Amino acid sequence: MWALPTMKQLNQEAETKLFQDRLKRALKTGTLDRKKLVCEWHDHDTPSRCSGDLHHYLHYDVFSPLAKGILTLCEHHDGYYGSPTEGYFECADCQKIHIENITWERYEHTTEDGDSICIPCYADRVLNDDDRWIPLTEESIAALTFAQVTKAPHCIAVQMPVPEGIEFYANTECDSSTGGRLTSSSSCEGSSDGAVSEIQETLSNAMAEGHTRAILILDGAYQFSISLGLYVPVKGRKYDQPVSVETIEPTAAEGIAYA
Repeated sequence: MWALPTMKQLNQEAETKLFQDRLKRALKTGTLDRKKLVCEWHDHDTPSRCSGDLHHYLHYDVFSPLAKGILTLCEHHDGYYGSPTEGYFECADCQKIHIENITWERYEHTTEDGDSICIPCYADRVLNDDDRWIPLTEESIAALTFAQVTKAPHCIAVQMPVPEGIEFYANTECDSSTGGRLTSSSSCEGSSDGAVSEIQETLSNAMAEGHTRAILILDGAYQFSISLGLYVPVKGRKYDQPVSVETIEPTAAEGIAYA
């Protein structure tokens, strides 16, 4: 598991034209940095079970749209341990091969149809679903429940760029198992009521500042805690529009749902 500072360095390297050109050449030649690419599983068995032609894939993460490396699989292992292999998945929306996780967060969302999509693509779906937005009215804010909070979709990762058209407003940190709000001393209040009350207060502040709607997103998953971020539309941009004032009555749920 890599640390995020390491990922910053990798992202900076990936942004160079030289690095991207090297990856593109390697896709055609099967050689990267003067070394012949071999199957990811070539040294996992003795004797090796690799067989058939080698398949080379560019792989990506959620921190930028640029490729971060090349995944090589032989014909035998391509699809043998996953799609295309363990630790990676193919996004059904963007058709890119993504790494599953780098820290404690998983960057894959499974849809109701069973498809795997990366969380940037999931964020696009979520933001374009009007039912996900909370109308900023006194009635809607007062009606917010813990069950509704648990349905916050995990579609932004720690240090992932915020999707275009929305901006971060504030967040509430909670215990990942109970949903209780974490205090500044890193202890948990124990009750989910504290988290809901804090979010309601934040929603009221956003309403007072002229925002007409907001969306609650699970934007950080750690080993024992999560961050519930409140995001608002950027003024004058795509998502800056009123929504119908309807109170959603979600079913009760225990703990935080990684939706």
